[in-house]
This record gives sequence, structure tokens and C-alpha cells, in this order.
Amino acid sequence: DGCTTQCLAENKRAFVSSMLYDGNLGGLAGADAKCQALADAANLPGTYMAWISTAGGSPSTRFTQSTTPYVRVDGTQIAANWAALIDGSIDAALNLTESGGAAPVGNTSCAGGGHPTVWSATSQSGTYSGSACTDFTSTAGSGLWGEANMTNTSWTSWCSGGVCTWTSSIYCFQQ
Repeated sequence: DGCTTQCLAENKRAFVSSMLYDGNLGGLAGADAKCQALADAANLPGTYMAWISTAGGSPSTRFTQSTTPYVRVDGTQIAANWAALIDGSIDAALNLTESGGAAPVGNTSCAGGGHPTVWSATSQSGTYSGSACTDFTSTAGSGLWGEANMTNTSWTSWCSGGVCTWTSSIYCFQQ
């Protein structure tokens, strides 16, 4: 169900990071830099930003809201456009890394542990949820995670509370 090189070029790629991070991502700029470095290392074209939210910004305020599909690195569509990305469900789980591998599992104990959790602090509408490890600049406090194998609102808003010393991936979206 993948698409051609031309199809990939016309759409916006998205991936879950192969790396695991604690809640101190260096804020929005630090998380974006992590996404860009991973994309560059995987030879993915374009500019990438992290799907995380703080009091200072969220995907709904920071992202270029694409009118073309968002696709995983294998070409599978996750959403037809921005409106479809934030409508409460996605077409396919965003569970492939920048190199096409499976989403890694960090050490969160959400739902008993063993899930591919993703730092988020972002509601399904792409807005700030209010639980973000001091705006992702600290390992103090608590967070909100998505689950990379989910396609309902849980892809971005699945488990809250916990601690910011836990490790999880981040979602990265081409702009």
C-alpha cells in the first residue's frame, strides 16, 4: 500500500523517532532539532518538526497545515491532510521510524509498560494539553504520551501522569 518516489515527494512524511528521550527535550527547538537530525541521518528531504506542545506553541500553531497527505516513510497514508490528521483518528498507526523500523519501546509504565509511547502533551486537535515536563525543559513533573500503535485519539493522547525521567520517542512531521 506504499507509494512511489514521486508520491512521497508530493506528500509530507512523518515518523516516530528511533531514539528514546526523557522529558527534557530542550523545549520545542530542541525537539525539532532532534527530528531534523534523525531525518537528515536517514536522508529524508525537507524540514521536520516535533509533534509536541508547550505553553508557547503546539502543532496547531507551529506546523504548516498541509493540504496534501501525511505518509509514513513506507508511503502508507496516515492522514489525507491536516484536517484529517486532527479529526480524532488517523488512517494508519504512526509506528515506523525514520529508517522504517518498528517504534521503540521506552520505559514508561503506562498500562503496565511495554508500549511504544511517544512524548506529546498534545490533544487530538493538535493543541497543548497542559502536561509537558516543564515545557519539555526538565525531567521534573509529569507528561502526556501518545501510543504509536494506535489510530484513534490515543495516537497522541493516551497516558498521562507518570514521570519525566521515563524515556519515549517523539513524532516528527515534515513541514
